[in-house]
Amino acid sequence: MLHSDDQPQVVTVRPPLDAPEAEVVAGLAGAGPGPRRLWPGQPGPRSPWVPCAGGCCLVLEERSRGEPADWLRFLLREVLAPTARAARERAERVGLTGAHRLTGRVSLDGVLGPRTLVVAGRRVRMVPLARGQSTER
Repeated sequence: MLHSDDQPQVVTVRPPLDAPEAEVVAGLAGAGPGPRRLWPGQPGPRSPWVPCAGGCCLVLEERSRGEPADWLRFLLREVLAPTARAARERAERVGLTGAHRLTGRVSLDGVLGPRTLVVAGRRVRMVPLARGQSTER
């Protein structure tokens, strides 16, 4: 997936994903040959996050039904930056190196109203917005 740096639905990944990592993340989104399911605890059948072609960011698919915050937390905890021993061992078994950090803000709107997903390092949080409040900073 290609992107422009000014897209509001992008979260930056540092260091960028290597090819095997990008394949796993894309597979979880149903967008590549990687696995569709890694292990129990996955937040749903399909991730809304797809890696860009260069692996430097994750792009939120707008038509996905998966909860973006839950999936991003899962990806950090189990795929991109596992810290727990069991999670690190699972990731290593499928060839994932971990140690990624994410940054960005993504505007969301839905049944819960307007929200901004804020990612910094390994922390993902949702900031509710009042209707009409801008997500721009």
